[in-house]
Amino acid sequence: MIGLITNLSNNTAFLKHKLATTKSADLLKATGGNTGNVAFVHAVQSILADEYQIIEWGSNPEVINQQFDRLVICCANQIGSHVDLANWGHRLEKFNLPVVLIGLGAQSNIIGNIPEVPQGSVDFLKTVGQLNANSVHTNIATRGEFSSAVLAHHGIESSPIGCPSLLFSKDPYLGQTCLKNQSRKNIRIMVPAGNPYHPSGCIEKKLVELVNAYHGEYVLQHPELLFNLLLDDGMDITESQIELLKKVYPNFNSIEELKDWLKANSVFFADAPNWLNYSRKFTTVIGPRYHGVALPLQVGIPGKVIAIDSRTEELALTTGVPYIGYQDVLSSTTDELAAMSYWTQENADHFDSTRRLNSRRYVDFLNENSLTPTAHLSTISKE
Repeated sequence: MIGLITNLSNNTAFLKHKLATTKSADLLKATGGNTGNVAFVHAVQSILADEYQIIEWGSNPEVINQQFDRLVICCANQIGSHVDLANWGHRLEKFNLPVVLIGLGAQSNIIGNIPEVPQGSVDFLKTVGQLNANSVHTNIATRGEFSSAVLAHHGIESSPIGCPSLLFSKDPYLGQTCLKNQSRKNIRIMVPAGNPYHPSGCIEKKLVELVNAYHGEYVLQHPELLFNLLLDDGMDITESQIELLKKVYPNFNSIEELKDWLKANSVFFADAPNWLNYSRKFTTVIGPRYHGVALPLQVGIPGKVIAIDSRTEELALTTGVPYIGYQDVLSSTTDELAAMSYWTQENADHFDSTRRLNSRRYVDFLNENSLTPTAHLSTISKE
């Protein structure tokens, strides 16, 4: 039996009992601080054929050691100066089971710039290496070459095979399906919103204009500030946050106007299936949230990532998703930005070949770590 550790918190109970009346803090707690996490967790579950049970970091170590054979951890962009994973290392030592990491990423402003990594995180990675049941192959799958280079800088081996969020569709020619679907005449563009605190927040004005011009929806993932406006009626927002919002969203004459617009034009999801099904309404998707683009792709809706840092660029590069830099958005009109969201035949072919290669790599990685890939993953890898 596999013990699966996610970055969600009692998400199933939240969906059943709290979602309909949720406040922003409860939503982000259930989704690990970013609703995009539900996409990644769903993806990991979709590629594992083994029986598993979701467990928590705070679970009793003795019970975990007795009930499970190995652990699989759904990771995120957790290697960098922004987080210290020392506590994770201590817990793994207590669990004392073979462990596999999937989707680990490094955070930097630019690909190639090795970030500072706290000693606690380095020690955690070394503990993961000590708990590798296979002495020949690595037990760490990263989001790409840059993340693996950061780990190698600290003497840690890993496999740069990307995010599995592009792998849970069973369509082996998903890129061709995306290309075909963009010919629909009723144009609607799905826009994963960015982060007003990030330097790339300067593009949100353009994204709002895109939503307005193309019957779109502004998909919220993070941070709590935006959910506060939508779900908490702007309660407890500080003066400095108000000034930030005015700067990022000059489209609106007041915070009340922004709040009303969000209530009319934004949407969020706390589970992947509903996100996937809702995405079918749109012809294309474009935005600075990788998973906000990856999910619509899985139901055949083409689109592009607006790369804002090493994380988004690396994910797009490794998985074959077309992307543009956020500086390109600033110099584009609304119509030009809409046109950028469309795919060419070359985009579709590259996406399919990259997805096929990553499927093979994931099949190999799972087998090397005594895990069983699902049948559809093996099928994609052989096409």
